[in-house]
Amino acid sequence: MKKPSPFLAAALSGALFVSFSAAAQAAPRIKKTRRKPAAVITTAATAPTAPVLSAELKALLAQAPSAKDYPNAAKATLLDVADIQVRPDGSARTVTRQLIKVFNERGRDEAEVRIPYNHAFERVTITRARTIKSNGQILSVKPSDVRDHAVDEGEDSYSDARIKSFSLPAVDDGAVLEYEYVTDQKAPLMPGQFWTRWWFQTGSDPVVESRLTVTMPKGLAVKEALKNTDLKPVTKESADGSKITRVWRSRGVPSIEWEPMMPGAERIAPHLALSTVGTWQDIAAWYWTLAKDRANPDAAIKAQTAALIKGKTTPEEKAKAIFYHVEEKTRYVALEYGIGGYQPRRAADVSRNQYGDCKDMTTLLVAMLKEAGITAHPVLLRAGSTAKVSDELPSPHAFNHAICLAEINGKKFWLDATAQLASWGVVPGGDRGAQAFVIRDGVGSWEVIPHAAPEENRLEQTAKLTLAADGSATGTVRVQGTGDADMGLRGALFFTRPDKVKEMVERMAQGIGANAKVTKYTVSDFRNKDLPVTITYDVTLPSWAQKSGSMLLFKARAEQSAGSGSSPFLQETREHPIFQDSSGVLESTVEIAIPAGYSPLSMPEPLEVKSDLGIFRRTVTNKDNALTIAVRAENHRADIPAARYSEVRKYYDDMVKVADEPIILKKG
Repeated sequence: MKKPSPFLAAALSGALFVSFSAAAQAAPRIKKTRRKPAAVITTAATAPTAPVLSAELKALLAQAPSAKDYPNAAKATLLDVADIQVRPDGSARTVTRQLIKVFNERGRDEAEVRIPYNHAFERVTITRARTIKSNGQILSVKPSDVRDHAVDEGEDSYSDARIKSFSLPAVDDGAVLEYEYVTDQKAPLMPGQFWTRWWFQTGSDPVVESRLTVTMPKGLAVKEALKNTDLKPVTKESADGSKITRVWRSRGVPSIEWEPMMPGAERIAPHLALSTVGTWQDIAAWYWTLAKDRANPDAAIKAQTAALIKGKTTPEEKAKAIFYHVEEKTRYVALEYGIGGYQPRRAADVSRNQYGDCKDMTTLLVAMLKEAGITAHPVLLRAGSTAKVSDELPSPHAFNHAICLAEINGKKFWLDATAQLASWGVVPGGDRGAQAFVIRDGVGSWEVIPHAAPEENRLEQTAKLTLAADGSATGTVRVQGTGDADMGLRGALFFTRPDKVKEMVERMAQGIGANAKVTKYTVSDFRNKDLPVTITYDVTLPSWAQKSGSMLLFKARAEQSAGSGSSPFLQETREHPIFQDSSGVLESTVEIAIPAGYSPLSMPEPLEVKSDLGIFRRTVTNKDNALTIAVRAENHRADIPAARYSEVRKYYDDMVKVADEPIILKKG
């Protein structure tokens, strides 16, 4: 399951008027995984470590920076190196070494080391793991303290993906952490092919030296692609002319300063990709070889398909019935053992077992749709990213998800059965905008899954309140969504115990007014994905407006408890672009019956605040002693250069300012 949409958080808080601040303040994640695809990394036993320091290590420690050199950093990576020996068949042996100096308590998390690997393809041997304290004392990790366990312990996971983990002992400020391990790949995923990725900056803290050394047979041609750096390798040929060694060394990599709404690591951190794979068509042919026979339907699938489409008259009705069947009847689990990390299981097995991962569910969809006479193809993509993958070096590493494309009467339907909650025709937000690799009978083609227009991700709240002279209010509120917003509401109800639904609705009401009490509520049939989820509730709000003498004051919006907060853009200058890769609409309308004897003393004028990031509109009208406040906030996809930072700051400052403008009612 993908994590719930951010629209859900907005719905549950009742904060429907300024939708941007939560996304703006979410910290970007700088990737730490550098090398091979998730299904390609290794493990075994831990060798004893001699408590001595080499001359090289002593020199590194003597020259190491101190916390004073980097007052804002948690740590500094003194040495981040990997030495890869590639064999003629594409498999490799990698020696990885880390040397990290801890500056403060925030850096002590580095003492928890996790080394991922795939048991079917790899073996990992830890050769050194120790703490060098600031007083020179050396404490090594004991072999018995190394743990070997599944990646997703306690979750539905049937996988050869495992973790070797250990805790480095006695870590305090000024301590240096050192560990080294060997990853031995037993066999390549693609015979004769090698690929890897290396990040010269892992995390946001500084790196003194990052170095990748790759030795390959001379006849194994490799392509390289560097991003966010102009680093050049040093190349050397072996004495007998059979091997080529390339060394990429980066020194003094500075800290990456976090900024709100900055792009991801792909656009910020320096990194290198290597691949011997010739073209993307080689990837398509390889995957097709693994997958084509797996989509052949057996007698059970044929019978199930016939039952599902019985009485359906159009291809779209048939496809919809099949999609809902696979989405609702197939339990998603991670199944990444052996070649199964890339090869789907047979559609017949997936249908019989009623579980599978994304590529398994896609294969079952393709099999059933084709059996119903509908054109369908497997699709590989990088979910959660809108990067132009086709410009990268070809490798299976490029993809992390699989879905199905159905083509019906000239229209394309992108079907992601793993979403579990998606209505027919709705593409989950994590797939939107991704460059998809569609494989039609072994031939790959690149297509972009359409981005959602703001109206396709819409969360709407309408309220009718009666305000009393003491500032309390009663009324009815209705919430409904489309797209990701609908999936968010549906997921909240789907995963909430029936006896806890009222509590969930009451949490939504808390954004409208403090200490809100829901007296009655109704929820639409959220299991019917052909209808939008609708939640309606009656609420009592003991202090919706503030009373001051003969006046009542409240904000010009329905939500009195959920505040607009402050702008996330507090820095005076900006280094990185401002990046927003989603769009949506949050709309709130409230009708307020004014208490007898009161009339508006002050009301905000209609307004519109605009920028490339979105639009905020509000109107307040008064008719027959009733106020109507209408607020509409739109998110727009945007990529704004840092040079225009002042415009973005002004937009947020203006929006925060107007979002809290009050309405004042005066008695008499």
